Amino acid sequence: MVDKELIHHDVVPPSKKALNIQGKHHWYHSITGKVAVYLMLGVLIAYGVGSGAGFFEVNRISHEQWFKQAATNSQITSYIIRNIYTSVSVRSSSEGQVVAIESERPLWDDESMIQTGFNPADILTLVSTQTHNPTWLLFYDDKNGFFDTQSEKKTTTTDDKAGHFALKEYYRGFATLNGKDYFVGSIPIVNLSGKTIGAVVTSIGEREALSATHNQLLTHTLLMLILILVVTVVVVNWLVRNLFRPVPRLIQAVSLIADEKTDQVTPFQSQDDEIGELAKAIEKLRVAMVDRGYLQRMQEMAQKMEYMAHHDSLTQLPNRVAYRNSIDERLIKLRSEGSLFNLLLIDLDHFKPVNDTYGHIVGDELLIESAARLSAQLGEGDMAIRLGGDEFAILQQVNGDAISEAQALAEKVLAALNTPFVCSGHTFAISSSIGISCAPQHGLTREDLFAHADLALYSSKSFGRNCFHFYTQGMAMTPSHDLPIIPNESHI
Repeated sequence: MVDKELIHHDVVPPSKKALNIQGKHHWYHSITGKVAVYLMLGVLIAYGVGSGAGFFEVNRISHEQWFKQAATNSQITSYIIRNIYTSVSVRSSSEGQVVAIESERPLWDDESMIQTGFNPADILTLVSTQTHNPTWLLFYDDKNGFFDTQSEKKTTTTDDKAGHFALKEYYRGFATLNGKDYFVGSIPIVNLSGKTIGAVVTSIGEREALSATHNQLLTHTLLMLILILVVTVVVVNWLVRNLFRPVPRLIQAVSLIADEKTDQVTPFQSQDDEIGELAKAIEKLRVAMVDRGYLQRMQEMAQKMEYMAHHDSLTQLPNRVAYRNSIDERLIKLRSEGSLFNLLLIDLDHFKPVNDTYGHIVGDELLIESAARLSAQLGEGDMAIRLGGDEFAILQQVNGDAISEAQALAEKVLAALNTPFVCSGHTFAISSSIGISCAPQHGLTREDLFAHADLALYSSKSFGRNCFHFYTQGMAMTPSHDLPIIPNESHI
């Protein structure tokens, strides 16, 4: 019995070269590339939507902050004015925002300055100190509109469609004051009858400065979003590559198994996920292929040993064992089905002198060529056998008349073996002697058929060789009168 360990393949780790299976495909054709592209598209779409919403929200919050700051500055201004001018009152909205200042006289007239001890410039300076931004006290008449009480310059307009008339109401937005654009909070000053007589305006900054700050915020936000996008792309790409890193290796493992290369253990079996389960399944397949390969080698070895046990190693013809098995099978068919057959025993005439004179190499070549010529004469169901030495046999299947079919085959064999042989540069002319027994006429056992064919063969040799005889009743072995003949130089 062959030890399984003798055919065991050593397990070797996969080479780096074998791991380059992913290089066979462009990255965008690989599963890693496709998943990465889909994820990136998803990230970009989500990022684009999020960025747009973020920019809108930043812009909204920024403008909302301007309005809140303007409202706060207006509240501070109204508080300071109420503390200085005790005769004034305020109107408030439902949210508590001061929307108008009521005064029976203008805050900038002489009587108000005498009463409070403050001139308008002092009040504006105090408010500006608290709000950190310019403040204006405006007076109003129906003919000329709003004027700065300090410079007596007319205010140009506001961004409101009502122009400078928007200052007659509580107002927050851009306005042009003294030739510059500011974002302001304006509280109108009205008399007791509700007529607008002026306004106090406080700013949170110039349009240019506010826009620069706003744009800087948007720029910083954009840069931050771009940085986040780059980091996201890098991280997603890294995660995808690591997630699908085992896939090319596992594909390569399956490809090796398909090519019946089973000496590499499947990697990634230790992973506690679907990849690990897939790797274990591939490993089971590999082990099954190893076992199948072992069984296949055992079968091939058994077949080879079976062939060697039933065939001659030199001529590759069936040997004595195969002869016994075949003749026994034919005898069974003879009894059960009536299938007739003949046995022809064949001896090569003058083979021993050739073998002794020219050596075993030439003798072996002569035997091999003789076997080939015998095989060429066989019909369907016939079998040529080498019994040993220069002895051969043919089991002939009979389809009609046993005698005539045996005679025809014997004549073909004699003619084939009479043709000169060329072995190792030497030409030899030999012949053959044939003895024939027919089943069932000449026997119903393997032993009887062989013995009777052997007697017929002896008879052929006794009659000078290069002929054939059928077994007849009463045949017996008698000394041959022929001597061995060594081919002369004319046959070489």
